[in-house]
Amino acid sequence: MKPLRMVVLLSTLCAALAGCGDGQAPGPQAAPDEVSTPQALAGVCDGVTCSGHGVCKDNAGSAVCVCDEGFTGGACATRGADYGARTLLMPYLADPDVYKENDDLFFLTGTGNGVLLPLYESNDLRTFTFKKDYNPSAADPVYDYCFLWAPDLGKYSGAYQLYFSAHRVPNGAACPPAGQEVTTFVATAPDLNFNFSAPQPINANTTYPRTSTGTACLPQGCNRNIRIDSATFNDTSGRWFFYVWFDRGNNISSYNTAAPGTVYNHAGPAVFATPAYEEGINEAPELFKRNGQYYLLFSGGWYNSQYTMYYVMGDSIPQLTRARAVRRLSQPLRNSAGRLVQSHGHNVLVERRGEVFNVFHVGAFDAAGNLTSRSTYKQRVAFKPDGSMHSLNQVNVRWNKLTGYSYSLDVVLRDGTVVGPCLAVGVLGQANKTVFDGVCRSAGDRVVTKGDIAAFRIFYSNNGVWGPFVETAYDGISDDVALDLPGGFTPFVDLSWSEEETTAQYSIDVQRRDTGAWIGPCIGVTAVNKSLSWTYQGRCDTPGINVPYSNIQAFRVCSAVNGDWAHARCGATAYDGRSMHSQVVIP
Repeated sequence: MKPLRMVVLLSTLCAALAGCGDGQAPGPQAAPDEVSTPQALAGVCDGVTCSGHGVCKDNAGSAVCVCDEGFTGGACATRGADYGARTLLMPYLADPDVYKENDDLFFLTGTGNGVLLPLYESNDLRTFTFKKDYNPSAADPVYDYCFLWAPDLGKYSGAYQLYFSAHRVPNGAACPPAGQEVTTFVATAPDLNFNFSAPQPINANTTYPRTSTGTACLPQGCNRNIRIDSATFNDTSGRWFFYVWFDRGNNISSYNTAAPGTVYNHAGPAVFATPAYEEGINEAPELFKRNGQYYLLFSGGWYNSQYTMYYVMGDSIPQLTRARAVRRLSQPLRNSAGRLVQSHGHNVLVERRGEVFNVFHVGAFDAAGNLTSRSTYKQRVAFKPDGSMHSLNQVNVRWNKLTGYSYSLDVVLRDGTVVGPCLAVGVLGQANKTVFDGVCRSAGDRVVTKGDIAAFRIFYSNNGVWGPFVETAYDGISDDVALDLPGGFTPFVDLSWSEEETTAQYSIDVQRRDTGAWIGPCIGVTAVNKSLSWTYQGRCDTPGINVPYSNIQAFRVCSAVNGDWAHARCGATAYDGRSMHSQVVIP
């Protein structure tokens, strides 16, 4: 069975990538300013750390800190206005991957024109210059390759490796041929000159997951067909290889290269139930590890449709499955008519001097909602206390309630301009919260990224006259913003908490302010179950009593596995009696 992705891609790849016609990769970009590396410095820069957010440069005998993106000041200790900005790295490059050699040397690759794989170089993770193309057909004396996409660039055992998806045919044959399916190959290079060898199949002549040009599933199962979107991850537990295979859509599996006979299924409709909006597509796996926590990031939806990013978290790589909580990292943008405006996907997380960046492609759509191009961008990632990530483009905006009032939302940009109304009263009405996703639907569907916002404003009126407003500063990163209207009261509290074991269930307790006594459970496991969030509306449903927000001193969330509440694990957080959002971390 030919997967849905390939049916569409074979007919529309050139148009979607915007650049196939002339057979050229995107051109070189402006070269970055020359900055001395720490190893080359001596004397005046000895001991100058630039607060860990820059590089010291010897400027005529004086130590000068050249700050990393997002930081400013003589010692690079202050966050700049561009801290949360989204920046264009490479136009018309999709499915990006970034290899980090060190904090001041990075390489970018991705899907280009479908014939060549472009490679770019950067010293600052901001400006990339063209290094070279890899042409597998020129490197291989026997075979030609076409429909190249989704490369993975890495290093293992002293050699550089470039994995990529493609069709392969004998020299001079029509490509792609009838009766062949896409698969994955690997080429190697001995050094940073990146003179990659002829591509080789993966695990050839074995029963392990392997390169397979046939359209049928392998005898050992469909999840042994390495099709597309490979990703490698060097871990203390070994080197892991992730890939996508086809069955009822796109699915993600992996194996430890030290034990390739054991395959772990992570995501996809052939193994897990997936919601309709993912369109049967789970692909583009990416692995990341931070503070002992593992992250599996992946994309869902058709590449030319509502493509978007998700992730799961776990304490080990085998735990990273859809049996865990699936969290959104981005939301595709739609205009007021419901047509697609922008999509985001196929990402890689890159760390530089303790700061983490998400490199991903953005799909652009025309007025009719048709994909016109994809380009690679970068945006800083920030983490919440439980290790989860703030989203790419969503902000939960909440404000307290004034009886009989309606509301309108403006956004204040970092350049001082105001987009208003961004979401007018016709959108918000008398609601007391909204999820801002990046589209100001009451301002001509203007797209505004989180990093460009300096403040949110809520206007409030009970007579159609719009004068009074409250404004709250915004950091360009956070998922949650609260605005306090004078004389307003709390209409609800949105609770969220950290995820525990894969099969854990949860319940919610509240502590009374007047007596200090705990009511537990306030919201029982039957209602909460495996959810990681709940909206408390002033009533403890389990005992059937009202507990007003002003009389709550703390919220507590407990978790248990297999109904063993005698050994429950709980986490609590103080509550001020007025806020509309509270986050609990279970130790």
